[in-house]
Amino acid sequence: MTTNPKIIGEGLAFDDVLLVPQRSSIRSRFSGEIDTSARVARGAPPVHIPIISANMDTVTDWRMATTISLLGGFGVIHRFMSMGEQATEVRKVKERMRVVEGHPPIITSTATIRDARHLLRQRERGYVIIHDGSSYDGSFIGIATPRDFEAGTPDTPLTAIMTPRDRIATVPAGTELDEAVKAMHQHRVEKMPVVGDDGRLVGVYTMKDFKYYHQYPHASLDSRGRLLVGAAIGVQEGDIERSLALVEAEVDVLVLDIAHGELDYTQEILHRLKVIERINTPIIAGNVATIDGAKYVRDCGADGVKVGVGPGYVCETRDVAGVGVPQITAIMNAAEAYKNDSDRIPIIGDGGIRKPGDVAKAIAAGADTIMVGSLFAGTDESPGEPVEQDGMLKKMVRGMASATAFEKRLALGSTTTNLEDYVPEGRTTFTPYKGKVSKVVKKLRGGLLSGMSYSNARTIAEMHERAQFIIVKNAVPEQRRPLQT
Repeated sequence: MTTNPKIIGEGLAFDDVLLVPQRSSIRSRFSGEIDTSARVARGAPPVHIPIISANMDTVTDWRMATTISLLGGFGVIHRFMSMGEQATEVRKVKERMRVVEGHPPIITSTATIRDARHLLRQRERGYVIIHDGSSYDGSFIGIATPRDFEAGTPDTPLTAIMTPRDRIATVPAGTELDEAVKAMHQHRVEKMPVVGDDGRLVGVYTMKDFKYYHQYPHASLDSRGRLLVGAAIGVQEGDIERSLALVEAEVDVLVLDIAHGELDYTQEILHRLKVIERINTPIIAGNVATIDGAKYVRDCGADGVKVGVGPGYVCETRDVAGVGVPQITAIMNAAEAYKNDSDRIPIIGDGGIRKPGDVAKAIAAGADTIMVGSLFAGTDESPGEPVEQDGMLKKMVRGMASATAFEKRLALGSTTTNLEDYVPEGRTTFTPYKGKVSKVVKKLRGGLLSGMSYSNARTIAEMHERAQFIIVKNAVPEQRRPLQT
């Protein structure tokens, strides 16, 4: 080992190490003994599966975020769209399911079927509550669903096709979901309004929500039974307004999306959002790869840290800038930085995941969760349609520092860099079409369960404590490995 002060050490990538098998009392990885729940950010609810879909525009929009959350993980909606569009994407995820709808889609009695359809394109709840007058105080005169809309034309008043109040079955406030479902079966309806003693609407139970809860028992939920969702922000002045709009849309976590988290920008925007704007929504910051970088992000007030500089499949930072730290070492650096913290902020291993075993290795190194980009880009739920290339179906994936992504940011006005001055640090390519993302998630989680079983670890915390690595000689560089599932 050289003593040159410019060389600070050696680094380990995923293929440089293997987990060492240990004596284990875990009977089977599928026995239910292993708990993979993890924290995403301080102040945010935990998730059942420590897998996050990346905030890339070829990976996570509301569809991907919804599906990953239903499966028990977490999705971060990318920021390469207008502020209003991103807030709408967040609302779409939050609208997907809930125990009881406390803020149902309401519309005035003078509205038409066209008006109701427009409202449901935003709310996607499958019904509208109709009230009299210009203001709503909980009193309602009817309910209408898309099935009712078929009885009229776009200009037909809702009052002509709605089910009137005196024919609507309701349950009293305090009724639990299971009892409401029994009432829905009894009355052969799929929506059940909940009313108080004064007859005013308290909320609405739906059969669709009930089915979701049974179909996805491990879904990632907030305190009101709605799906968790994150959204990315940048560091420009307009991102303050964007952050406030996302908070208004009830986003669960904000993710500061910059390649180098150890910049002054990180401290400035976290101070602005947390101290001046007094945002209580947890904020994850990054990306970092060193002990000092991890400490800096924590000391700036972040509630979680993203770790990874250059390991991504479509990232070219290491080729273009010559900068990076192999991902296993980068994660271990963050774990070292926080080892004495009483309330350690969660670590997200961002990038470099090519195959299921990488998930287990990242968690063993100290990550609480891992972020997946390119592996998810080729699935049904990622944005874009499959195209045929060389007789194979493929979907586009690009790094957010690629030339094509920069052109999109330029068109949105979210960058001040000139096109002539920009040097891409990412690439645009195509990845094989993989079908449903649930198949990929299943394999990744299966790899983690196996790794934890071999390490005799029943929880993420035990994996951090007990797992050990052995170094593999002559390993393949992590950026050159093909994607596998």
